[in-house]
Amino acid sequence: MAVSPVSINTALDQQSKTDTAISNLSRDFNEFLVLLTVQLQNQDPLSPMDTTEFTNQLVAFAGVEQQINTNQKLDSLVSLGLGSALGAAQSYVGKEISYVSSEFNHTGSPSKIKYSLGAEAVTSKISIYDEAGKIVYSAEAGKSAGIHDFIWDGTLSSGGKASPGTYEVKIDALDINGEEVDATSVVTGIVRGTETQNGQIFVLVGDRAVALSNVLNTGTGGSGSSNDGLTMALNYVGMDVTFQDDEIVYSGSGSHAVNYSLEAPAVQSKVIIKNSEGEIVYTADAAKTKGSHTFTWNGQLTGGGTAPAGEYTVTIDSINAQDQRVGTQIVGAGRVTGVETNNGEIFLVVGGRSIPLIDILSANVAEEA
Repeated sequence: MAVSPVSINTALDQQSKTDTAISNLSRDFNEFLVLLTVQLQNQDPLSPMDTTEFTNQLVAFAGVEQQINTNQKLDSLVSLGLGSALGAAQSYVGKEISYVSSEFNHTGSPSKIKYSLGAEAVTSKISIYDEAGKIVYSAEAGKSAGIHDFIWDGTLSSGGKASPGTYEVKIDALDINGEEVDATSVVTGIVRGTETQNGQIFVLVGDRAVALSNVLNTGTGGSGSSNDGLTMALNYVGMDVTFQDDEIVYSGSGSHAVNYSLEAPAVQSKVIIKNSEGEIVYTADAAKTKGSHTFTWNGQLTGGGTAPAGEYTVTIDSINAQDQRVGTQIVGAGRVTGVETNNGEIFLVVGGRSIPLIDILSANVAEEA
């Protein structure tokens, strides 16, 4: 189920809805008590009215009131979180931040850029564009897969120095087959202020607004600082990795291999596949021996037919002789081609999917054909 992003606007809207719900509940409850009182006053003493119905209605009102109280507490928590986020944004002012982007603010001082290639390249060039889209500087770039550092001191290809302003960096790299190599760039800049747009919080770097959720790391006094998570993520680019993975993206045809392992022997073991609604669509027996195994799902449904294209989750449910669950791990694999961020969390791009950095299990230097 999709979850709406939390912003200042949505928080205020939800708080307004909660306040309206409180007012409506109070009015409806008062009307209910008036009607109930009239009914009790006019009931036949020899045949009093059944209390079951109005008791159920009182319970229903109590349940609604409890839910509204819960919503009020959630509204308070959201407001507290947004207040903390605003405070965090203000704390960035005057500091140097790093963020995934191709645009950067050149102040006249050397601009630090990190970029990574998703595979080995045979040709690689780094180019700097001005706001009009004109190339103002270009040079040979690193060709090896992985992370590279580049510092642009503002020198122009035509001679002289670039004026302060917003520029864009692009990495044009081709592999041995003439195919474009995926590249990710991380730029830095000094935060000069904060603002909100459509309820979202941004920090201002030069003339550009950077979403607070995209900030990877920060330094003090404009000196910058290294960030283990960011450096690790960029170093993964171009490498073959394994990661925790319980997701199946099924195209509607073909088959999907699921690699999993059991921490101990089991006496019962099942593979369970659920759709995006959490409904079980397929079950089958799974391996019971300790170690690594592979299961292939061809889209078959338990009730017959083929599953439609979409996202599915897979679970391995195994029980040992003591009727205790056996630890399992479902593993995916692929080559890292880029880095992304979302709400401050770092992701690696593997096969077009975004994998949280914390889910990476192993990494190896890619073997080129």
